[in-house]
Amino acid sequence: MRNNPSEPGTFILHLTGAYQKLLVVGFALTPLIAIAYLHVYQNPRLNFESHSFHEAAIGVAIALSSFATYVTWRCYLASGEVFLRWLTLGFLGFTLIYLPHGVLTFRMQEDPILFLIFGPASRLVMAGCFFIALLRNGRPVDPPASRHPRKFWIGGIACFLLIILTTASVNLIPASSAMNILKALEICALALCVAGILVMAWQRSRSPLMAVYMISLAAFAQSSLSFLLANAWNHQWWLAHAIFSAGFFLLSYGIVQAFRTTHSFSAVYSQIEMMERLREEQARTREAMLQLQAANTRLAQLATTDSLTGVSNRRLLMERARIEISRAQRNGAPLSLLCLDLDHFKRINDCHGHQAGDAVLINVAAEIQRMLRPADLVARVGGEEFHILLPDADRARAREIAERIRSALEGLAIQVEDGIVQVTASIGCAQHGPDGDDMTSLIRSGDERLYEAKARGRNRVVATHDRPAHQDVH
Repeated sequence: MRNNPSEPGTFILHLTGAYQKLLVVGFALTPLIAIAYLHVYQNPRLNFESHSFHEAAIGVAIALSSFATYVTWRCYLASGEVFLRWLTLGFLGFTLIYLPHGVLTFRMQEDPILFLIFGPASRLVMAGCFFIALLRNGRPVDPPASRHPRKFWIGGIACFLLIILTTASVNLIPASSAMNILKALEICALALCVAGILVMAWQRSRSPLMAVYMISLAAFAQSSLSFLLANAWNHQWWLAHAIFSAGFFLLSYGIVQAFRTTHSFSAVYSQIEMMERLREEQARTREAMLQLQAANTRLAQLATTDSLTGVSNRRLLMERARIEISRAQRNGAPLSLLCLDLDHFKRINDCHGHQAGDAVLINVAAEIQRMLRPADLVARVGGEEFHILLPDADRARAREIAERIRSALEGLAIQVEDGIVQVTASIGCAQHGPDGDDMTSLIRSGDERLYEAKARGRNRVVATHDRPAHQDVH
């Protein structure tokens, strides 16, 4: 199925290749404009110091990171993707290490280093785990039995607690050295995010959510840059928090999207792509159903059609006869049957061959069909024998139709390989009611009059018993 770019939402699907890369780069680098503007034009004396607002923002960040940790863990349990295991560890590490940053807000005046140091430490731990996750991306999934590695999680949590203690001990060294360590942590976090982006560019993943992951890493890198240029509580510092939050919200959206779809981050599709794929599958299903219906129709046609002449066979004749007899009994409508047999047909096969005989049957069937009304039905019921069902036709009307058919066949010249073949037909007529109330009795009466027509010299129509039906036919 071809996509129509004018359909709502479909345009995004066409942003592939260079356009998609341009869109990702545009989103990823937008914060640099704000960072450069504040660095050049901001008044360094303008601060916004609000401990309650900061604590509330930290609380939201902790709640969001805890939620992201849980959802990522659930995705890992469902898919076993190693990438998601390290992503979960990164969220967990950020949550545990970032928590003291909010708790110690009230110590800002007394211990500014202790307050500030946990921010870059948490971002560095998260960036490190995210970088390792990228290096593990694409590896074979963990089997279900090994998706609860206690040593891995216990070791990770113990490592995070050790980092918290080590980070807190920085407050014991001189302030100038502590500030250098703080900046070094931030630079390392920035470097790991940039390295992650380069790894993703090298891996060339086509998953839409991996593009979200790349934009998030770019946001984290730019937030670290903004923190390096900022002083506590000034506008650049708050911008750094905003950029980091935007990246975190975007990455959390990707995790939730993965959880709602495939439980896999690298193989997940966006909702628009899923709907498009669903439409494609529905179109293929509809096409398959149409092909199946056509095949069933063809099979039904083969089951009710004579393979040589293309007219109906005995099976369809009997099915249609039951319907018409029921209607005749219910409404009193007339119904007649013609029993037709070609005269001396065996001579045609003997003199001209069976291929000529087949050609004669095909032409005779077509000529009979041409002489009938749309509601009439002709069926080949034997070698050279045809039955013709005539709804809404009494004996007199049936005789007229039979006579037209006999006359048309008599004048039919059929071209075969060795010349021209002409045929004649004998026809017997039977009417529902006077000649029987079911198809068996109608066929019996029609056949008796057919043999009577042959006994009287062939090439004629017999509609009533003018002579004994048992006379021999020579």
